[in-house]
Amino acid sequence: MNFIFLLLFSISTNLDNIPVGISYSLTHSKKKFSDISIISFFTSFITLLIMIVGTSIGNLFPLKFADTLSSSILILIGGYGLIKEYILNKKNNNCLTQNNPKNLSKAKLILLLSLNNLATGLSASIASINIILSTILIFIFSVLFLYLGILIGNKINCNKLEKYSSYISNGIILLLGIIQLIF
Repeated sequence: MNFIFLLLFSISTNLDNIPVGISYSLTHSKKKFSDISIISFFTSFITLLIMIVGTSIGNLFPLKFADTLSSSILILIGGYGLIKEYILNKKNNNCLTQNNPKNLSKAKLILLLSLNNLATGLSASIASINIILSTILIFIFSVLFLYLGILIGNKINCNKLEKYSSYISNGIILLLGIIQLIF
């Protein structure tokens, strides 16, 4: 896979870190860079394990089938995420949605972000992406987006960015699936 795909994959996988970082900043008075690094490390490590499992599954199928399957999974994940977010935002117009629990411990945050990466990591690894490079990029963007979310949370209490980051993330995942299916 090319670097642009890995970059887009890593960004879309971590865009949800912005509203999570905002929520984290609203519930914790002390925000240490070491906490962000630890959370990002474990999230990236769990995503790495998921991608290794996905690669093993991908080896069971012919490459063309695995590419089509992973593209379809990405399209379904992105489409489902867009629809789910639209429905959630219709029901709940406040700042913090169910993706942003008000009381996030480090363990809950790692679990939340890892589950967020589960399906996308699995489907992308079936497509034979570079696991090591994508894990490094996932870690970098995880740190950056969590930190950005915390900075935003420290400056404001509620922002439209929170509402739209999930749309952007799911839209990128959907676009990645379509691009992968076409090429």
